[in-house]
Amino acid sequence: MSLSLNELKNRFGKIRLIVSDIDGTLVSGQNVLSELTIQQVKELHRKNVMFSMASQRVHSSIVPLAKELGVKIPFISLNGAMIQDAYGQKLLNKSVIDKKYVERALRLSEKSYVKIALCYNDQIVYTEDNSVIKDFMSRLGTTYTLVDSYENYVDNVLEIIMLGNDKKTIKHIQSRMTPPFGLFLKVKYFRSQAFQNVFNLEIVRKNVNKKTGLKMLAKHLNVKKDEVLVFGDWYNDRDLFQFGGTNIALENAVDELKDMADYVTEKTNDEDGVAHFLKLFNDSRK
Repeated sequence: MSLSLNELKNRFGKIRLIVSDIDGTLVSGQNVLSELTIQQVKELHRKNVMFSMASQRVHSSIVPLAKELGVKIPFISLNGAMIQDAYGQKLLNKSVIDKKYVERALRLSEKSYVKIALCYNDQIVYTEDNSVIKDFMSRLGTTYTLVDSYENYVDNVLEIIMLGNDKKTIKHIQSRMTPPFGLFLKVKYFRSQAFQNVFNLEIVRKNVNKKTGLKMLAKHLNVKKDEVLVFGDWYNDRDLFQFGGTNIALENAVDELKDMADYVTEKTNDEDGVAHFLKLFNDSRK
C-alpha cells in the first residue's frame, strides 16, 4: 500500500541505510551521475546515513561510481553474486559457480550453436565465435575482453550468460542445466526486452539475488529491516523490495514494481528522481 508523503516522512528518522539500483534509477539514460545526486549522497554521509548500491553490473564497473559518491561500505554487484567495497578491503560474498557447471554450459552452447559469455568481478569474457553476444547485452560500464578460448576461464565465474534466437533451444538448455543441478544453480530464462526474437539464459549460484545480497549487507552493518530504504525501477529490483524495508520506485519504473512500492517518485531517472528524493530526505532530517 502506498504511503502519503507525511507517512513516509515519519519513517525517515529511523533510516540508517539507503541502497539504490543503478541503471534506470541512480544514473541517467546516458549513464551519468548528476551533480545533485553526488551532493545529496555526500549530505547523507554528513548526517550519518549510509549509502550503497545494488546492481546487475559487474563489480569493477561500479567502483568508479562508488568513489565518486564517497561510498566506503560494500555494494552489491551481479545481482548479489558479489558484495565488496570499492577498495578491496571488505568482501562479504563471492558466489563462484563450480567449474564443472561452467564446462557443462560451454558444451551445451557449442552443441546447440548458442552464444555464451562468462562474467567475473572485473570483466565479461567472450571468444570470437561468441562476439555478437556483447552487442545484445546492456551491461553499462563493463569491460568486455576477447579471449582465444574459454579453456583458461572456467574458474571464478560468477555468472554465465547465454543467448540465441530459437526459444525451444534455449529452453532445452535450461532444462539440461536445472535438474539435478537446481540444488546448486539458478537458471533464469527470459525474452529480451530490447531485441525481438532474442532469448536469454542467466545462470548463477542458487539463492543469489539482490534480496539475499541486501540481507548480508544489512547484517554486516548491523542494520534492521525498518532502518533500510531502497530505490529501484526494474523487475530484478523486486528482490530489493521483498527485503521488507521502505521501498521507493522511480516514476519510470515498471508497473509491477510501482505496485510493490511504498512511494513512487514524481521524477524519472533522467530527471534526477533519486537526487530530488534524497534532498527531501535530507531536508527532513535537519
